[in-house]
Amino acid sequence: MRELTRLIQLEVQSNRLHALPEWIGDLTRLEFLSADHNALVAVPESIGRLTELRALGLDFNKLVAVPDSLGNLTRLKDLRLYGNRLSHLPETLRNLTELTVLALGENQLESLPAWFTDLTSLETVWLSVNFLTALPEDIGRLVRLRRLELSANSLSELPRSLGALRELTVLGLHDNPLTSPPPEVVAAGTQAVVTFLAETQADPVRQWSSKVVVVGEGRVGKTSLLRALRNEAHNPNEDSTHGLTVGTLDMPHPHPPAGEDVTMRLSTWDFGGQEIYHATHQFFLTDRSLFLLLWDAQIGWEGSKLHYWLDMIKARAPQAPVVLVATHLGPRPPDLPLDELQETYPGLIVESLSADSASGVGVEQVREVIRQQVACLPLMGVTWPRTWLRAADAVRASVNKHITPEGLNELLATAGVREPSHQASLTAALHSLGDLLYYPDDEELCDLVVLRPQWLTAYISRVLDSEDVLNEGGVFHHSFGATLWQDVERSMRRHLIRMMENFDLSYRTEDQTASLVVELLPWNPPPYQDEWNSPERLGQRELRLRYRLHTVPPGIPTWFIAREHRFSTPVRWRSGALLKHPDGVHAALVTVDRHAKTAELRVRGSYPHDFFAVLKDGFEQTLQRYPGLDITRLVPCPYRYPDGRACAHEFRHEQLRARLDRRPPLETIECPEHLENVEVAFLLQGIERPAADRSEQMTRQVLERLDRMEIIGQRRHAEVRDGIEQARAEVSAMVAEQQRGFLALLRREQSQQEAICPSVVWVRRVSRRAAGHRLRPGDVFQLHLCCEAPGEWHLLEGAEPYELPANSKFTKVVLPYVHQSLKVLKYVVPVFGAAVGAVSEDLSKVMKDDLELMKALLDALPDETRRQLSDRESRSTVLATDHAEFRQMYALLKQLDPEERWAGLNKVVTPEGPTYWLCREHARFYQQGVLGAGTGHEAVRLPSQPGGPGALSRQQT
Repeated sequence: MRELTRLIQLEVQSNRLHALPEWIGDLTRLEFLSADHNALVAVPESIGRLTELRALGLDFNKLVAVPDSLGNLTRLKDLRLYGNRLSHLPETLRNLTELTVLALGENQLESLPAWFTDLTSLETVWLSVNFLTALPEDIGRLVRLRRLELSANSLSELPRSLGALRELTVLGLHDNPLTSPPPEVVAAGTQAVVTFLAETQADPVRQWSSKVVVVGEGRVGKTSLLRALRNEAHNPNEDSTHGLTVGTLDMPHPHPPAGEDVTMRLSTWDFGGQEIYHATHQFFLTDRSLFLLLWDAQIGWEGSKLHYWLDMIKARAPQAPVVLVATHLGPRPPDLPLDELQETYPGLIVESLSADSASGVGVEQVREVIRQQVACLPLMGVTWPRTWLRAADAVRASVNKHITPEGLNELLATAGVREPSHQASLTAALHSLGDLLYYPDDEELCDLVVLRPQWLTAYISRVLDSEDVLNEGGVFHHSFGATLWQDVERSMRRHLIRMMENFDLSYRTEDQTASLVVELLPWNPPPYQDEWNSPERLGQRELRLRYRLHTVPPGIPTWFIAREHRFSTPVRWRSGALLKHPDGVHAALVTVDRHAKTAELRVRGSYPHDFFAVLKDGFEQTLQRYPGLDITRLVPCPYRYPDGRACAHEFRHEQLRARLDRRPPLETIECPEHLENVEVAFLLQGIERPAADRSEQMTRQVLERLDRMEIIGQRRHAEVRDGIEQARAEVSAMVAEQQRGFLALLRREQSQQEAICPSVVWVRRVSRRAAGHRLRPGDVFQLHLCCEAPGEWHLLEGAEPYELPANSKFTKVVLPYVHQSLKVLKYVVPVFGAAVGAVSEDLSKVMKDDLELMKALLDALPDETRRQLSDRESRSTVLATDHAEFRQMYALLKQLDPEERWAGLNKVVTPEGPTYWLCREHARFYQQGVLGAGTGHEAVRLPSQPGGPGALSRQQT
């Protein structure tokens, strides 16, 4: 190969190479060299002779160093060293001033060299999963940066100069112990971080504020202790707190900076102890707080449920310090096993005290411990822009309970924050901080800003306390609002209902006249066993996953039931629900055993895998609200003994995954109960997504079976017709799984905000008069955007397509993108065509012609181009530029549609997390209260030519 001196491109990735030969330096015309996914331990010095190189890929090898000679490659634009063992970078790399992409993630870098910021052409930098504790102070010199990935490092601060990076659109920061910018600013997004740092650089000031959260059982004395800490008179007839009360407590800082007199302003959050309020409280329990956990000395620590409350705090705010305070002191002195509790909850309990609010005994000691502890909170004294802090204080001081967004912006502008983008960033930060609630992307809430969260929870508490709602089995008829919320105007009542839905506390019924309040569902389940265990259901395939939790926190599974309301049935209770897919074939059962501290998800049907994946994503999304929750995922053994008994053993999910990750994989595992081997892949089937080729193979087999049955079904045998319906549901589920997986793969490195345009396109030639599918001079093609509803991708009736001539952009951008998605697109015809029958013969022919055209256009590409597309598809890596096709397609669509109308598609963030671009009908499927289980969508629009067949309902099909 050393003789190939005119070679321009060399790809040897995904082999088992331990070294590159020294003679590789002889291939001096190389412009592209990829050796990713090998076992390279070193790179030869001769690589420095490849001075024509534009791109060098060495991802996922075993490199501990790279040679100094890499610095000779001064034309290099793309350098990939992701997934190696590098702990330092040679200084010669400072010569690579034309670099636009630099991938250094998953290495062992503890710092970046000073010269790093000399690489001023950089646009994309990956530094995720290293050991970085700081970034260069002058990182603001990299003014062309668009993407900077820093996740999973040890960064506590970002340089203020980063605020100069005005081109930055993606900043990955999760899994860093950041205090500056504070977490609430980070949570507000990239733009908020950049503007925060820019403003801080101009005029910084330190913020001396934090939160003290007071929790415990009802009537334990939380409000009385707070009154005593404020030196207010004791009220023996203090009313029980309903919901939440927020106040303030000022204290001098115990160790202020030299020469400063610092007063710490603490916001006190007094939570009602009744269990019905616990689900609403969870949203306000955060790690940046000090917790006071009160318990009644006369009832005892067990009667005061200390384990329960410590479990809640650990699940929701695992890094927050907790001070135990015994109240109601009397003849029985406080007594609790402190050592045992501290061993059970390591690092959580920092102090145990006692105090009597009436006599004042111990109150001063509690006050001093609070003072010392809040001074040590990681965000106490954090630097803010002066104008932001002034504006935040203005919001906190406002007498209004709620305000319009325009009114809020006026308030911020008066305080000095005038730029609209800065106002949006500060508003998002204050939302994350809990100072206000604002949902700008919710069409029902976007015209309201709640400035007093306790005002909102008070009104929600009225519903939770309502005997009428409880007697109705948790159904809140909206007419009840005239009584429960009589002191607010009618329009505000609609906002309150939507806020309850936003907190996953309720969802609207189909007729829109009532809401089901999930926290008021009955504890006892309605009869469901006969339906769930009917012979028809027992004969179906079943997927199961069990979760073992260290505690069952409030909101599990009620939040999940509310999130998945679109699959709801009348069978639901406080700790479980029976759910049904709109296809009428697949059903699911979610149950929680609070005593055993387990939750289980079971799905049955002809092909339960896709429905299971949707619900599993939704349940995992619910669990993520508790970052400190200990979760063990278990896969029940599917074996049944000859007498029909199910095996009781459960395999740990992570252990099964680890077996398949071994090289070579361990493909079986012995069950310790029945002592026989079980295939690991079989245990994980449905829990883990199948490989693309396996998914395609299964779909093809079912389609062949469906074809055979339809031929027989023409004889109208009822049994065969039932089988056809089952097979159609199976195909639909398989296709949904494929389409969902395609979009997940395409967007695996994108946040919801980055799903910037639709991802599924359909190509059609404008004129069909000429035969053949090859590209011809003067050809014009249509690009149609598709609705991305998984399993039901379709064109949009009446939407104007984009037109594009067969030029270089069509070849370089559109066709590679079509190549990526064609495997999934080709199953659109069987799903939509076979179900409709003779009515859609013309339609199916048009669709098949379109698909044949796309395939033929790809086949007509030069051999080298087609080979590159195939290589690109087979490559496996996690870097953003693997999504180059998507980003290029976005740039093209943006050119064709500058106003980004996207054919009328709606961007929808699903309850399970993924973002899809959907037509109006499919978007409604995710909205509150629109549909019940089994009703399907109002209309399913089939791919058609303008003026072609109209929409057919699912029942018609």
